[in-house]
Amino acid sequence: MHAELGYVRDKMTVIPNGFDLEVFKPDPASRLSVRRELGLPEDAVLVGLVARFDRQKDHRNFVHAAGKVAAEYPGARFLLCGSGVTAENRELDGWLRAAGVRDRCHLLGQREDVPRLMAALDVAVSSSLGEAFPLVVGEAMSCGVPCVVTDVGDSALIVGDTGKVVPSEDFAALACGIGELLEAGAERRSLLGEAARRRIGEHVSLPDMVAAYERLYREIVLH
Repeated sequence: MHAELGYVRDKMTVIPNGFDLEVFKPDPASRLSVRRELGLPEDAVLVGLVARFDRQKDHRNFVHAAGKVAAEYPGARFLLCGSGVTAENRELDGWLRAAGVRDRCHLLGQREDVPRLMAALDVAVSSSLGEAFPLVVGEAMSCGVPCVVTDVGDSALIVGDTGKVVPSEDFAALACGIGELLEAGAERRSLLGEAARRRIGEHVSLPDMVAAYERLYREIVLH
């Protein structure tokens, strides 16, 4: 896109965002405490969407998918947090009621404990219709949580083969992806989560990002 605007390709350097594996990490204690906070059993299956309420994040797509998932997996619960994601959001509340999942969704609004919430999930979802490099996907993977993402921006590149990639604006496909991970069971999800965390560590860790900036600055100074 930048090249089409006239930027010179051979002067471009792409440095991906990096993720802090010390902040975002698997945490059994968080898994238990979040379920207690929500009034859920310790073995409750929790599917999460961490995103501000914005058209681009396509909460409606997620809600429609949640309706289908709930019908097939009665034990599944849904955690949503982000700016505007509250019970007072009449538009979102209406979608949830129409999908029949209002009583199975926990709307937490904007939170300051996202690493804790991420570590509590069984499946993380990005339902967006547009993205660049979605940080929440890498954060969830760093916490050892397998992801279901729509194929927008760099989402598929980040996830690789550690989760599910589906078309955007297709709630049936999104529900299918979530369902496949739920059907896989806890042990398989754990293995995928471990692979997801390794993938972040090998390709887009915070030290890698810092090193890339250092190399770039040295090249600029030397030339």
